[in-house]
Amino acid sequence: MQRWVRARPLLVDAVLAVGLALAGLLTTAGVGTTQPEGLYARPDALALTLVLVATLPYAARRKAPVPVFIITTAAVTALMLLGYNEGALPWVLLVGTYTVAAHRPVREAVAATALVAVLLVVILLADVPRFGPGELLTGFAAFVAATLLGTASQSRQHRLDALERQREEAALRAAADERLRIAQELHDIVAHSLGVIAVQAGVGMHVIDTDPAEAKRSFESISHASRSSLAEIRRLLTVVRSGQTRAAYIPAPGLSDLPQLVDDVTAAGLPVELDVRVDPDGVPRSVGLAAFRIVQEALTNSMRHAGASRATVRVEYERGGLVVEVSDDGRGPNGSKSGGHGLVGMRERVAVHGGSLETGSGVAGGFRVLARLPYDREPMG
Repeated sequence: MQRWVRARPLLVDAVLAVGLALAGLLTTAGVGTTQPEGLYARPDALALTLVLVATLPYAARRKAPVPVFIITTAAVTALMLLGYNEGALPWVLLVGTYTVAAHRPVREAVAATALVAVLLVVILLADVPRFGPGELLTGFAAFVAATLLGTASQSRQHRLDALERQREEAALRAAADERLRIAQELHDIVAHSLGVIAVQAGVGMHVIDTDPAEAKRSFESISHASRSSLAEIRRLLTVVRSGQTRAAYIPAPGLSDLPQLVDDVTAAGLPVELDVRVDPDGVPRSVGLAAFRIVQEALTNSMRHAGASRATVRVEYERGGLVVEVSDDGRGPNGSKSGGHGLVGMRERVAVHGGSLETGSGVAGGFRVLARLPYDREPMG
């Protein structure tokens, strides 16, 4: 019902105005009431006009709350000062007071209440029938209550609007973060697979005439790398199309997938020694994924840019977090062209977990990547 009302404010206000007009016409004509003969002026065309002017403008109360309030208040005041029966019209003005307080600044609501107070005093001094000090105090209290209710309604609406804006901003931030995550994932997947494919294609072309068996192994590595990358890209596209945060096509890689990654890089021509001293099942999935991508990017750089002949990967739990170290015997930071989006992506992944990343020369030369990813070492539930 509330949603229906919010969706049709003009229709609701039009129905309200008609209802108020009918109530005004019936009560000012004395229907259902007893009134002493000669106490009020007989209803005529002017009285009818004033009743309609006091009620029908409420059809536009949301669009122009202050003009509607002024017009209707003036009409009711004129009706009473001219000696006509006001019926229920003074209480109808509570709707106008509430509307001003609910849709206009506080200063305008206070001004409207002050105007009503002045008019009540004027009516009292004009010796209007059946309007004494008691009616003045009761009327003033009612209009103050309507103002307070309208102000409270406006404050509540402002809070709801602020919450809605916060939800929209949070949704936009979440969408931006998800786009960044997917971009990082795509970069890591494509960069690694293309690196393996480029190296193996070069090997295959070089030995295809002299060593067909080696060329066949190179092409098999190319086939495996391309199929694996396509599967991961499909997983990411499933996330994008379904709007889910985790695709069901295949699980995201983690620490348990490092042996396969090392085998792929070794088959591509860069021997890698893997040393994992932590239970993959005890590491949060997000941390495991970040560690996998860091190792993948570091090995891709070693294979494509560093001219390395060997690489070492070490993963272990140390001082409240996962330590990931990848080192090679290549040209080192001065001779390597690694960096660019790869290192940026690694830094962003580490920053998400509040960790740290060090890159530079290794102890025995070459290039080293050292990442620390903090997490609480509690049993995973």
